Amino acid sequence: MAQDISQYKTLDNVTFYIYTVVDNFSRKIIAWDISTKKCSKIRTDTVKRAIKNEFDITIGNQSLDLIADGGTENNNKTIHEFIKNCEVTINKKIALKDVTFSNSIVEGPYKIMKSYYFRTKEILSTTIYEELKFFIEDYNNNRPCNKHKIYTPNEVHQNPELANIKIVLDKSNQQRLEDNRNYCCKLSA
Repeated sequence: MAQDISQYKTLDNVTFYIYTVVDNFSRKIIAWDISTKKCSKIRTDTVKRAIKNEFDITIGNQSLDLIADGGTENNNKTIHEFIKNCEVTINKKIALKDVTFSNSIVEGPYKIMKSYYFRTKEILSTTIYEELKFFIEDYNNNRPCNKHKIYTPNEVHQNPELANIKIVLDKSNQQRLEDNRNYCCKLSA
């Protein structure tokens, strides 16, 4: 799982913080929240919801990696206490410090949200919640994920074998190229 917070200012000049937790494999947003304040309690609540949604914490022998950036919303006493006392083993890792990759998996949906969903709309403090809810529903269930080609994050989340479509498409493309190389187009006289 990866977690991050994005900031968005509405047309009526209210700043909101959008909290998400994303499944690294499927890219599905598995928990989210929105608030006018940036705080560790909300961050912790989204992580708790993500774990409950994914693992049903009554199963105590689960383990997960939680990738976060170095921001204070992800690195504070509340988060550390939650991780320490959680029934699921959480290995918190800081992107580009503890792991060699960035936190771009969780930042990708924010970019799509701001560039394709929010950019063309007049979003106010009274409408942002519904707009965010629509975006997450559409992103998870209707919009194919670039990584998974023709499948949505939710389809891959529910059926991980679908992620292998890239292999099938690559083989199909290779075969098409080979067929084209072997086919000679000659003008008939």
